[in-house]
Amino acid sequence: MQILLVGLNHHTAPVAVREKVAFTEKQVKKAIPLLDSKVDQPVILSTCNRTEIYSVVENPENAAEIVTAFLSSFHKIEISSIQRLLYIKTDQEAVTHLFQVASGLDSMVFGESEILGQIRGALTTASEAKALPQTISRLFHRAIRTGRRVRNETHIGRNPLSVSYVAVELATKILGDLNNLCVLLIGAGEAGTLLAKALMSANVEEIMISNRTPEKSTELAEELGGKTVLFEDALTNLANADVIITATEASEHIITKDAVAKLSTSNPQKSVSLFDLSVPRNIDPDVASLNGVNLYNIDDLVTITRDNLTERHGASSDANKIIDEEIIEFTRWWETLDTVPIIKSLREESERIRSEEISRALSKLSNLTEEELDTIQAMSRSIVRRLLHNPTMSLKKQKPTDLHIDFLKNLFGI
Repeated sequence: MQILLVGLNHHTAPVAVREKVAFTEKQVKKAIPLLDSKVDQPVILSTCNRTEIYSVVENPENAAEIVTAFLSSFHKIEISSIQRLLYIKTDQEAVTHLFQVASGLDSMVFGESEILGQIRGALTTASEAKALPQTISRLFHRAIRTGRRVRNETHIGRNPLSVSYVAVELATKILGDLNNLCVLLIGAGEAGTLLAKALMSANVEEIMISNRTPEKSTELAEELGGKTVLFEDALTNLANADVIITATEASEHIITKDAVAKLSTSNPQKSVSLFDLSVPRNIDPDVASLNGVNLYNIDDLVTITRDNLTERHGASSDANKIIDEEIIEFTRWWETLDTVPIIKSLREESERIRSEEISRALSKLSNLTEEELDTIQAMSRSIVRRLLHNPTMSLKKQKPTDLHIDFLKNLFGI
């Protein structure tokens, strides 16, 4: 039984590829039962930076091919378009990677604070779609614990950054002060909320918020002193904005080239900057070809995150020490799993023999009181426990090979 990870991220694939294999929460719920018929205990972690599938398998090489083929068929893309961009990790390498992701060490924004919630959400969604055994759940809970420790015990947790914060920082770097600009924000989910708060901290003159669920945009606008725009009216409000930002889970282009072209035609002197922080992208990439239009996507944040990485790199050594500690603890537990079935069988067989022998002995005895019967039962159980103690402890401490396990089964007749 081995842990398998198949995935791609911002290190291996551009957003144009990542968006093709990204999963919405609804898609994850559909994909998990399908994937569960091919590999054991699948969990899908899909964010703007990565799509990763974790599972527990017997044959990693064969299972990796199955997962790759599943990604291709589910998203209806050519397998050749992603195969060379995927990384495949097993056992400790896969565990190390997940723990680093949870700690924010593998994020585009070093130490970013959103990933822990995304990992927790991935586990919850997988559990709701298919009941997960303790093995993969334990891995993800340990990853979340590791991420919390890193943030609580190292400098990474001080003034944590987010993709939303860095996006506003990029806008400021490009446009200068935002205090005289009007921003149209499409999306009022978790990412949109963080963006809106970061924009208000940057003292934008006006913020218009639009969302498919109007109650969310209204609540957020009231909290921040912004203006609500109905989702169906968002395109007609493009002309009123200097900056347009999208952060939704939509799988299609919300803002098309034609819509922005009309904006350019109606006011050819005006320039507009669009920031697409969604994966899949919400703004047609062809918008960038229009005059007076500047389009940026999630991968453009790299210019800001490089500075961020340099400043915070010193904290990574402390974080890696914590990760190493947690890997040792998890691996120690994981390596006992192969011994659990044989320990269980040994105990069950011992209890069967004890019960039979006690019944045989008691049938030859008469006039025993209830107290005496209880004493005999307790004594026999104590003998069995003491006999099994050393073999059980030895099995838990060792990682027996298949040969050892076969020998033990034959030795004890289990």
